[in-house]
Amino acid sequence: MTTFPADDPDKVQFAGILPAAPKPFVLAEGQGEKSLVFDQLFTILLSGDETDDQYGAWTMKARQGDRIPAHTHLKTHEIFYVVDGEISVWMDDQDEYHSKSTLVTGDFAYVPAGIVHAFQVHNSTKVFGCGTAGFERFFHGIGQKTELDEPEGVFVPPFEVMRAAGEKYATVFMPEFQFKD
Repeated sequence: MTTFPADDPDKVQFAGILPAAPKPFVLAEGQGEKSLVFDQLFTILLSGDETDDQYGAWTMKARQGDRIPAHTHLKTHEIFYVVDGEISVWMDDQDEYHSKSTLVTGDFAYVPAGIVHAFQVHNSTKVFGCGTAGFERFFHGIGQKTELDEPEGVFVPPFEVMRAAGEKYATVFMPEFQFKD
């Protein structure tokens, strides 16, 4: 994945929050580029712009909710580290590996590119995520910019927006996929 140009609409609306270059910086609690995606608050802490196109980092805060639809990232490796709370993560390589794991505070999961996965938050939870550079702005592409510090309300993107974000960030939504629970 490559860093997207400075005039990319998923970046422009957040210009000035992150340095957009590999320079040292500090963010206080709650600062970063924020988007509401369904009932989850994503805050980008670091993008490919700051890491010479190596990786991006974000947090996700959510309350108890439904399992998000199954999907796979064709080019993105992704991690889940539970800072606080409880979240179930389903992963399936569509061959021999099938798992459902419930992660609690301090637990970690790794989802390589190409693995079908989904998650469900069980109570108020905060997850630290990291992935292949450029992918972090997928959350802006599919979400709604916000200044919230906690998830509030629900933003359901139109299907066309989800499809466009999926194409741009090499993500395939698989709502009919059946995990082997």
